[in-house]
Amino acid sequence: MKTKPNKVLFLVPDGVGVRNYLYSDVIEHLKDSTTICVWSALPKVAFDAVEQWHGIAIDYQFLALQKQGIRSKIATESATYARLLRNAQLVNNPTILSNWNDSSANWKQYLQKRITKSMGFWASKKYSRILWLEKVSMNSWNDTAVTRLEQRLEALQPDTVFITHQRVAGLMPVCIAAQRQNIKVVSAIYSWDNLPKARLAVQADFYLVWSNYMKNEMQLYYPEILPEKSVVTGTPQFEFYSQKNRIISREAFAARYNLDASKKWLCFSGDDTITSPNDDLYLKDIAESIQATSLSASVQVIFRRSPADFSNRYDVVLSDYPTLIKAIDPFWKNFGTGWGSNFPQLEDVTLLVNLAFHCELVLNVGSTMAHDFAIYDKPCCYFKYNHAASPHWNVETIYNFQHFRTMKNLDAVVWITAKETLAKQLEVVLLRPNAVAIERKVWLQTIVQHPLEASSSSIASVLIPSKLVLA
Repeated sequence: MKTKPNKVLFLVPDGVGVRNYLYSDVIEHLKDSTTICVWSALPKVAFDAVEQWHGIAIDYQFLALQKQGIRSKIATESATYARLLRNAQLVNNPTILSNWNDSSANWKQYLQKRITKSMGFWASKKYSRILWLEKVSMNSWNDTAVTRLEQRLEALQPDTVFITHQRVAGLMPVCIAAQRQNIKVVSAIYSWDNLPKARLAVQADFYLVWSNYMKNEMQLYYPEILPEKSVVTGTPQFEFYSQKNRIISREAFAARYNLDASKKWLCFSGDDTITSPNDDLYLKDIAESIQATSLSASVQVIFRRSPADFSNRYDVVLSDYPTLIKAIDPFWKNFGTGWGSNFPQLEDVTLLVNLAFHCELVLNVGSTMAHDFAIYDKPCCYFKYNHAASPHWNVETIYNFQHFRTMKNLDAVVWITAKETLAKQLEVVLLRPNAVAIERKVWLQTIVQHPLEASSSSIASVLIPSKLVLA
């Protein structure tokens, strides 16, 4: 067998990296000239479908995420708090501070929080102090663990290390080991909302961002990172919608998921219980509003829960409306007890594509699914009213998050501001979908680089050693 000239090591800390990068055409652009290696805390079986889909053999090794020592962790969290304070002031947006978790399970955690907040407040007054804390954190990782990772990298000899998720601090020792070996490290920025939230937990040589908007954010929040180190590539998660071979007929989709093909389908996409604790109540509002009008004879609601939501909060409303609401759960498998051991099956990509293609619209609370549907020019309805059930949660806070400033003055979504107007607004959207949220594609173009289908090739060109080299 001919030896391939390139070798790329994918660090995959969770299942989203499998979906967004390993199922995507990034592998197609690499596989003929590149050996694909994977280090992950997920089991090898999580990557079997990747091998089958792309017709490759992955060089897989289990990677136990390193536990951060107390000195390193305090420095990291202090720097994070300092960045949140600084970022909130930079853009005059106090909602950024909501990304700080102040809860403590015991007195040790309480004391640690007090220390990190005090140090973070001190560091926020001078940017060089933040950089100093991050250097302390980096230098405080267990050197024995880093040395072992160096030895593994030396044995593997990858040209590039690619991190699919920049928010996992346990990957920093791999970055340190790679830097010692002079191996190029590239990290994707996980999502369009991450940079203001001070969630850059790894240090890489290059960072992949979705758009020029995000590149500008990188310069604002991380001025120490040179502009040429932040590369606009788009994101492959939207490429799947241009792959027509993934679309099945309406009749086949209806038969597969027990849907009524004669009715119009509305999608309600849930979020996790922390981001949107009242999603079950919004779903109930949809059902009650439809049942009270003539819409009940012509529409059906498809409910997709968040893959990160393992709660039973929807059980009652699904039981009460078995004909109107059809739940199609995400095709994810879990080999543990939490989100970190959860990973998608390839069928879930096909499900998402067909939901956006066959449904008339999507409803949710501030979800990125608005962009998935916009690709097929389908409108999104955002709920923008509160339920009394959660006095400590306010939907207005969601839409004041920094990333929603990208749609300032744009008519990009339909705002559902009261349950009483929900049915009427649905009627209008169904009757005249092109007369509402008319700038949804303009918003999409702001959020992610176009053409969407060029993302994988752009990413592959960064990962190939000859394209972007270390200074």
